[in-house]
Amino acid sequence: MRSLLLSTIFISILSFGQNQDAQLWTGLGLKADIGKKVSLKYETQARFYKNASTLRTYYNEFSATYEVVKNMGIGVSYRYSRKNKESHFAGENRFCLNADYSIKLAETGLRFKTRARYQLAFDRPGVINDVIYPNIGSTFRWKFNLKYKNDDFKRVSPFAGYELFKAIQPSEFKGISAYRIYAGIDFDLPKRHELGIKYIYEKDYSSQQNVTHNYVIQYNYSLPSKWFKKK
Repeated sequence: MRSLLLSTIFISILSFGQNQDAQLWTGLGLKADIGKKVSLKYETQARFYKNASTLRTYYNEFSATYEVVKNMGIGVSYRYSRKNKESHFAGENRFCLNADYSIKLAETGLRFKTRARYQLAFDRPGVINDVIYPNIGSTFRWKFNLKYKNDDFKRVSPFAGYELFKAIQPSEFKGISAYRIYAGIDFDLPKRHELGIKYIYEKDYSSQQNVTHNYVIQYNYSLPSKWFKKK
């Protein structure tokens, strides 16, 4: 924990002098395992910006994942967001294709997980022509996560990770368009309740507000598996 705190301070010092903002993300999630290979998740989240004083985005998201082989899964997700455009809130649809792989690193207590995602976002469906067209953006994302679990503290799991973003359409940069560095703790509470806290340092090369310090609080609840067993 001491090293995570020092890393956070170091990143903040490096970003001094850039356009910055502090954001607060608060969310609720509902999880369900349908059999041994299929899992479903619903998530809603509100994100506040301008030093956590103004609502920036709120969304609802549905996801499904299928375990192809042990430790490897593929999935899809759909998100509908309402985003603050200063004068009004505009809707955005997002479809994602996901592939993830996780592995336990021997007896160290560490688990490594990586996820590749292709996402397609657009403001509205409709006829595409010279006058009316949706504002489309597609992005490739690659995420790396390292989580630690100790047998003496099974309900407390610190983690850290990195995620890169590469804009495909529109593309203004030859390299990555954004990245995130994050660290946090997951609390496995009794009776299928979960609570996670996380700090994210985000650098976005394509926006005026190019550095954000995101503070995340997420609560999740897992539905009992017996609800979905065949009688």
